[in-house]
Amino acid sequence: MTKIMVFFDKRFVRQVIQELKLMLDMDYSIERYISDSIIVVNSGKDYGDIKKSLESSSPIFIDRILELNAIVDVANGYSELENALDSLAKSYDSGPLKIEVLKERSSDERHAKEIEIELGRALESKGDITDLANPHVILYALLNDGKAYVSAESFVDKYSASLDRFRSRNIESDLVENKVSRAEFKLYEAVNYFKIELSSDMKALDIGAAPGGWTRYLLRNKLKVVAIDAGSINYKAMPEGTKIAVVPGNGRSIEGIEGIDVLSTGDLTGKSLDYDLLHIKELFDRIKLSELIGLGPFDILCIDINIPAQEAAVIAAVCADVLKPKGKLILTLKMTDDNVEKNIESSKQALGATYEGIKVKKLPHDRKELTLFAIKL
Repeated sequence: MTKIMVFFDKRFVRQVIQELKLMLDMDYSIERYISDSIIVVNSGKDYGDIKKSLESSSPIFIDRILELNAIVDVANGYSELENALDSLAKSYDSGPLKIEVLKERSSDERHAKEIEIELGRALESKGDITDLANPHVILYALLNDGKAYVSAESFVDKYSASLDRFRSRNIESDLVENKVSRAEFKLYEAVNYFKIELSSDMKALDIGAAPGGWTRYLLRNKLKVVAIDAGSINYKAMPEGTKIAVVPGNGRSIEGIEGIDVLSTGDLTGKSLDYDLLHIKELFDRIKLSELIGLGPFDILCIDINIPAQEAAVIAAVCADVLKPKGKLILTLKMTDDNVEKNIESSKQALGATYEGIKVKKLPHDRKELTLFAIKL
């Protein structure tokens, strides 16, 4: 019997259970809830087969699965945990390790980092080698109610390795220190999860851009951005040296900001390459598609609008003409009701004639929403 820990967002627990049933062929039982978003599951499959099922099924709502190697008592100290981690480390091929502690409910009031340092020193005294930058294996210790749930994985990359996706050290420092909004984390996660390459020779169209989180992230990765939103963008938060122009829509006012050009809609032809950021301050439905096509073609289309999922998908389908062939779509699907599966299917259907490789994922910084990735046909 294999024990696994399943991590997910509690908003979608019903969908997670359905995904487990399919992935484990009904051969499973829930042993316990560690928290409202982490469960211990028993399965008749071995862990290798579970991993293959996870990769082939590409679940939307399960964030990650780890084999549970040990449960040890830490109510009176960490000596038993140190031995379990050391034993687990030595079961892998030789190579340095890194320890990550996740605190759920713990009487230890120290920060997770302090506990990690203590555990790391203890393992070094046992002959293990630690390397925070380039580890061979990640050892996990999840602390909850006097118990430590111990697991491990071979290191692939920093994003995939992080167990606590909300912890500052597991996120790019610039994003933590200079973010415009929570939305910026969502785009960062989408780029990493879907393995989207960004480069300085690319252009992006950002629909629903205010207050500018996605725009800032794209600019920081050297893309040129055309941003559409009737709301205000925090221009001062954009990377230093960003050349900006604003196109105010009918009746839209802008505050005078030094160093930012103001253009009219008649001035747009060929302007997308003249500026790093071109902000069209208008509602999307008041902008002619022909104007956007004239500013393209774009390599990436980003859409994050507070409207129902299917409506956002229709906008993405309509805007397919602004993308280059094989251009990428990153779309937020807002779950405005409980018909989650229906919303996903309707959104995919709306995009099916113009996009391929459609994938949907509940990313950690998504709330009652999902992120869709697709490639233009």
